[in-house]
Amino acid sequence: MSASINARSWWTIGGYAVSTGIRFLTSVVLSHLLAPDILGVVVIAQAIRTGAELLTDMGMEQNVIHSPHGDEERFLNTVWTLQLLRGAGIAMVSVFAAYAVSRFYHVETAVLIAISAAPFLNSLASTSVFSLARHFEIKSKNLFELSVELIGFGINIALVLWLHDVWAPILGILGTIALRSAASYALPHQRHRLCVDRAFGRMIFGFSKWVMLSSLMLFGAVYADRLLIGHIASLAVLGIYGLARALSDVPSALASRLAMQILFPVVARDRIAADPLVRIELARARRNVLLLFLFGIATVMAWSDWVVDLLYDPRYRQAGWILFVLLASSWIAVLAWLGEATMFGQGKPRSVSFANVIRLLVMAAVLPLGYALFGLPGAVIALPASELARYGVLRIAQRKLPNSFVGQDAAFTLGFLLVLAAWLAIRAGAGFGVPWAGMSPM
Repeated sequence: MSASINARSWWTIGGYAVSTGIRFLTSVVLSHLLAPDILGVVVIAQAIRTGAELLTDMGMEQNVIHSPHGDEERFLNTVWTLQLLRGAGIAMVSVFAAYAVSRFYHVETAVLIAISAAPFLNSLASTSVFSLARHFEIKSKNLFELSVELIGFGINIALVLWLHDVWAPILGILGTIALRSAASYALPHQRHRLCVDRAFGRMIFGFSKWVMLSSLMLFGAVYADRLLIGHIASLAVLGIYGLARALSDVPSALASRLAMQILFPVVARDRIAADPLVRIELARARRNVLLLFLFGIATVMAWSDWVVDLLYDPRYRQAGWILFVLLASSWIAVLAWLGEATMFGQGKPRSVSFANVIRLLVMAAVLPLGYALFGLPGAVIALPASELARYGVLRIAQRKLPNSFVGQDAAFTLGFLLVLAAWLAIRAGAGFGVPWAGMSPM
């Protein structure tokens, strides 16, 4: 079991490392070829697209993984049909809302109408990707995602070199989503047909209501900062902030993938099988994952200004100090994602939803107040505060569960602070100053 969990973990980490490399290359090229205000428009478009999907998230993959009927053709076709109906509905609502949103953010209406097609294109995908996760086919799933992202990278770069305007990244997003949906049918899958089984539908909605609430709060916490800054600051500032946020989201996104592809299925299966050895294997897998994040986040955090200067166009230099602050929230988010996987695996999505509600409330309270008092630095502080609130709620909810790992989290957090302090001392001793030296209200 240990070798199996670790092998899957390393496939997920390796796959995500390559995926992150592709995204980094894309962002570096975009920063050199496109102005910050154009990237600001892309941030708005991406936030609205993601929000539209998360606000109606039915947790289809979680349903397929969690349900004992997850391999049955009728169940999978019910999932596929509901997915199509949801995607079409989101796309239509997004089109109708495009004009009002464009006026609010002062962006071109046609851009938002175009990005409205993304949810429907995404809904056309086969359920085969969900089945890969259910059966721990981590290698196949990661190779599939990487192949799509690699081709998507080529599409994005070709469009930027051709168009040199905001339509390049927008069409790149749509093209990559369409490619992924089409390619999913090349994977092994049950024969798809339109079908809504009432019993399975009730089962899906019964589990999904908490996933939907959790996703609603997740969207608010993840994108509230972008949407607020996009309204009260210039699109150029939003473009700089969005670049830093994209970099800081890498550890959290990897933790999310590890948690939902590895820990969640293992905990869910153990809840049924009651294998006493699983906790030991989970502790070992968590330890290896946390070691990776500990050194990675602390190191990049200590040299965040150098990372931005090295990779990006000078117009984005202010992203350095922003990245330093946001990476503090990334460490807390890593711990929180591991906690969420445990709660989902134990069949307790309600606690995850409540944790994300609290995170959103803290974000909504701290961010505008911080911005009013201290400008952008005050707003950025809201992210570590909200992640800490989320983690605290999850920690309380897990106190009676067998797989809480509170001691492990505390030990690795101490190690993270010590590594960060050591790097900062090295910087100071070498006369390189501090990574937050360029902090300004902007």
